Amino acid sequence: MTKVFLFGIDGAPPELVFGSWKDALPNINKLMNSGSYARLNSTIPPSTIVAWNAMLSGKDSSQIGVFSYTKKDKYGQAQLVHSKDIQCDLMWDILGKQKKSIALFVPLSYPVKPINGVMVSDFLTPMINDQCAYPEHILKKVKAVEHPDIFFDVVEGLAGHKGLELSTLIERTYKMTDMQVSLIKDLIVNEPWDFFATVMIGTDRLQHMVWNHFDETHKKFVPNSPHKTALKDYYTYLDKKLGEILTLLDEDTVVIVASDHGMIKQEGKININNWLLQEGYLVLKNATTERTRFSTDFVDMDKSIAYGGGAYNARININKAKVGKNYDQILDEIAEKLKKIPDDHGKPLNTLVYKTKDIYADTSHPECPDLVVYFDDLRWASNPDLGQEGLYSWKTAVGADTAGHSRQGCFVISGKHIAKKSMMHDLDIQQVAPTILKLFGVKVPEDIKISPIDLN
Repeated sequence: MTKVFLFGIDGAPPELVFGSWKDALPNINKLMNSGSYARLNSTIPPSTIVAWNAMLSGKDSSQIGVFSYTKKDKYGQAQLVHSKDIQCDLMWDILGKQKKSIALFVPLSYPVKPINGVMVSDFLTPMINDQCAYPEHILKKVKAVEHPDIFFDVVEGLAGHKGLELSTLIERTYKMTDMQVSLIKDLIVNEPWDFFATVMIGTDRLQHMVWNHFDETHKKFVPNSPHKTALKDYYTYLDKKLGEILTLLDEDTVVIVASDHGMIKQEGKININNWLLQEGYLVLKNATTERTRFSTDFVDMDKSIAYGGGAYNARININKAKVGKNYDQILDEIAEKLKKIPDDHGKPLNTLVYKTKDIYADTSHPECPDLVVYFDDLRWASNPDLGQEGLYSWKTAVGADTAGHSRQGCFVISGKHIAKKSMMHDLDIQQVAPTILKLFGVKVPEDIKISPIDLN
């Protein structure tokens, strides 16, 4: 009987996994050689919480119902999103009673819900509590871990890893991963399952912070850094852990190794709301000289045409009540101007601007932006903070990154009945869900419009 084991490596870049570090990852390499692999086009934008759920649902952000880490509550205040904001079925919902599922550490799974199997929540879990694991005997296992404060993430709080000293970050990442892998191995052996999905967040935490310690092309490259091999060492370690896991799987198990997006060096940040202010599209109620996180509370909606958000990419929201019938004209105007923003030395950027009506199936969701912007194809990030001078900055109010998310992740699949196709053409992240359903012989729901991957 077919089983499917999905090993998620958050942010794993194909340039490293399929390229320069391939020989250092013998277990992933073996799966590549015995099966098929490809670059995986991520969601637009390539956001962790959206992309993993797109992979497990076959849906885009507008159908999932989540566009970023925050949403507005009924009072208009920003709140952190959670699992109850997901508006579509995920793999364990679709498989339902037909197959038993185990879902560990999948982003946006807190609070957990009862499923036909096991669920343990993700890095957005505020602390180990009664809503982080299902069923009860799994919760007991989680509560008994050696380092409960870093079981779900290296530090409590979204983006808290940016404030850690690098040696502390690295040490905690290994400790966290050791605990998570121990639970994976335990459940593989001791729980019944047909579908098993787990996501390793440690790669993401390190990549954001140590990229400039090994990438000699980075403008902030640290020569002779003691952390030069830290990321490669962690990938080597993670590949070894994967090898240990593979020994526990039977020959009928199809193994998928995948990432939600890749990573790319970050050159700097475009102060998107400063630009909108400069161009006259944004008007604030009161000017501020103190750096502060952006909120629509600062915006004079009677006078503003647009405001910005985002992190690794920019999001532009148009004040539709203000522009009325000029919406399309304003959208085109802002999009063309954004493409002309240069870097801090006046050189042109390869900026991509997506109209959300062209990339989402349903743009009626109130959180849906009007434009998604990749400054220099994501080498430059977006900084929506207020109270700073100029168009460029190097960190936000919550800290700095040396790398951001890139457009493509990895996909590797291997199993007894999987064709040995080696490198395939680029795939879409939404194709993974219907592919898994096809492997199980389960009918793909009619609302999943994308085709499964051709593995024949």
